[in-house]
Amino acid sequence: MGSSTAVPGSWNRITRILTVRAPATAKELLPPATDADVRSAERALGRALPQELHEWWASCGGGLHPVLPHGYIPYRPIGSVSAWREWTRRHTTGPRPDDTAGSPGAGWHPAFVPIGTDGGNYDLAVDLRPGSLHGCLFAFSHQWGVAHPPEWQGLAALLSSTAEALETDAAAGRYRPATTRAGMLIWKL
Repeated sequence: MGSSTAVPGSWNRITRILTVRAPATAKELLPPATDADVRSAERALGRALPQELHEWWASCGGGLHPVLPHGYIPYRPIGSVSAWREWTRRHTTGPRPDDTAGSPGAGWHPAFVPIGTDGGNYDLAVDLRPGSLHGCLFAFSHQWGVAHPPEWQGLAALLSSTAEALETDAAAGRYRPATTRAGMLIWKL
């Protein structure tokens, strides 16, 4: 999903815009993750991660404030692993084993990799089950234990949509960017 330059290119657009439009948010972005950090996450998750995720974490090592639509805060690789372990422990049942990527339903699946949190009930996750939507992104509700239908085809699509929304004040999915007086980015319905 996406070219080898799509993810870092879109992330660079996002950080340039944040530096001007939401400097307080830009200051809360974490430095890029190391290759060792990402490889460690792969070992802990027991699976290879998509190239898009490698590229993103090589550009963005996470954040301390919502940057992505819906108000998702990007996880660092270790934060992703920690959330994955928690949701795997809490949600012991999941989609049927033969469900393909992008199939919504009840429960957590070990092939779901959380990449962001809204700090409350939802995580943004990559669906690494096989199928034509392998790598799609969806919201997972911890309260209800539900995987929602995919919101983006992949990480490149999310980041491109986010950059476009920040550049033009358009919506990314259902959310529009706004900036507080303190220079923080927020996403409004």
